[in-house]
Amino acid sequence: MEISTNAPVLQPTSRHLALVAIIIAVVAIIPLAVVQMMPSLALAKWRLDEATLTLLSPDDTPVRGGISGEPSEAASISLPDAWNKTHPDFGGIGRYRFKVSLDQNVIADRALYIPRVSNRCVIIVNGVPLAGLASGDSASWRWNRPLYLMIPADKLHPGDNEIIISVTGVANSRAGLSESFFGPRDALHQAYRLRWFFQVDLLWIANLTVIVLAIPLLFSWLRDPAGSVNYGLFGAGSMLFGLRNFHGFLDFLPMSVEYWWPLVSATLGWSLSFICVFLLRFSDCRWRRFETALAAFTVAGSIVLFLLPTGRFMALSPWLWYLPQVLIGLFCVGVFTHRTISKPTLHRVVLLIGVLAQIGPAIHDVLWIGGFGSFSSVLWMALSFPVTLILTSVLLADDMARTRATLSGVNKILEARVAAARQDLEMVYESRRIAEREAIGAEERLRLMRDMHDGVGTRLSLLLSGLTRGEISAIEVEHAVRASLEELHLLLDARGPSTTTLIDALANLRYRLGPRLTAVGVETRWEIDPGAENLTLSAEATLHVLRIIQECITNSVRHGQARVVTLRLACPDKAQEPSASDAKVESCVVMVIDNGIGIENATAATKGGGRGLVNIKARADALGGTFTLYSNAAGTVARLSL
Repeated sequence: MEISTNAPVLQPTSRHLALVAIIIAVVAIIPLAVVQMMPSLALAKWRLDEATLTLLSPDDTPVRGGISGEPSEAASISLPDAWNKTHPDFGGIGRYRFKVSLDQNVIADRALYIPRVSNRCVIIVNGVPLAGLASGDSASWRWNRPLYLMIPADKLHPGDNEIIISVTGVANSRAGLSESFFGPRDALHQAYRLRWFFQVDLLWIANLTVIVLAIPLLFSWLRDPAGSVNYGLFGAGSMLFGLRNFHGFLDFLPMSVEYWWPLVSATLGWSLSFICVFLLRFSDCRWRRFETALAAFTVAGSIVLFLLPTGRFMALSPWLWYLPQVLIGLFCVGVFTHRTISKPTLHRVVLLIGVLAQIGPAIHDVLWIGGFGSFSSVLWMALSFPVTLILTSVLLADDMARTRATLSGVNKILEARVAAARQDLEMVYESRRIAEREAIGAEERLRLMRDMHDGVGTRLSLLLSGLTRGEISAIEVEHAVRASLEELHLLLDARGPSTTTLIDALANLRYRLGPRLTAVGVETRWEIDPGAENLTLSAEATLHVLRIIQECITNSVRHGQARVVTLRLACPDKAQEPSASDAKVESCVVMVIDNGIGIENATAATKGGGRGLVNIKARADALGGTFTLYSNAAGTVARLSL
């Protein structure tokens, strides 16, 4: 998700140009206004104006700044004293001597306040070092922290007192001493606390703010690397910038200066490079060659920084590293400003405010690094950069809100379309179900009509033809009508709504055949295996089975002259594994067993010469089963396997 360049478009007018000019003016005035708030002018009457400076070689001086060695000729100087300007290439100890005249009534209320001292210093009052009185702070490596020391009354005396500020500095490391103040404790402490707030506390807050606000930008990029490149660039640059600025809090160097100084400078360059590419892409300028050249310059410049001689690093790095970075940054800001004025959007205008807010502090800090600014000045870019990051975070939040609103609208549209599609699909399914039911009903009616035509219809047609010609008797008519009714009952048993299982159909058949067989002296037995109680067949298969059973019972009585007919329905246990000799596993077996005269003594129809046995075998084939007829000791058996 990129920072949206499709935010509401603003038409460029003179009001927009005036707004940009006002922003630039405000940004330029703010640092000056804050400088005026610093109490240095109010403390002028306690300022230590003149000092006698003695430069000592570090080879002949103890680590804690002793007085041995051959001192150089003492000279009178005015503070602030930036060694890069006044003593280029000097590295060692600078001993600043001040003469202070005190009355007896102010001895107990004296303190020393130094806005900036670099790199190390020891305070000596009337020949007594006061390093321990500051808990070691006055003897530590420092360059961005003010120093405040309350002078014990027993170290001072009425009249002239000598205060020595012994500064130890590395050559060309921006060492030196700012203007210093010796006066009332409360007044100097208030100035110290205000200076500490801007120079230390506010810097700490700004760095934490930058790091905390950069985390969501980097997280957004990690979740969507392709769509959130802009966020990733700005987040990476901000994170490096915030981490890099913590070097202002260190009271010690974590590594030797030949590695520490290039590392601090290189991280600033990488941070600015990421931010410059971000500005160009936010301006819809994807200049691959420029981005490649900037990356090559950043890599090469970082390597050169580590190769520079330590003694010349502070003198050369502003020209070889910081100045090109400033020029590249101004170019990218110019491109972004031009794009914002020519094609303004709400997001670009908001971001431009934050970007322009960095121009004044950036130029101020670069001038200070180059030795052209006041030695005691507060570095402003680290304090003002959170403004840009906060505005960028606002754009991120706005983008997320817009994206969420857009997704919500799209989701509502999709939900409506899905609901409509589901409704249409249900209508299609319902239409298909109706069509399938109608097709099934039509097919069922067609089968019923065919069965009635082939069975009842044929019988009635023959009966009508015989009656018309007067060729049949009343008894034959009765038999024909009964046969037709039997056929009709079979159709109803097979297709009736009360028939759900084969047992239901057989019960109906037994209900009709039982009384008739009993009337002619034939006993019927019905044996149903428990496993066959839930056997279910289709209506057509059920009709075939009923017709086969009815035909077999009729043959047993008519041709076999049986007096006992047994119907047996058995379903083998499905859990029983078939033997290797079984060619096919039978699901169910229907047998009609009678005690008649047997197949050999029966008529031709029962032996297979008639039409009935042929029809039975045809129906068995239609069921996918087999039909066999044989005699054994139990009698004649008609066996249908399903």
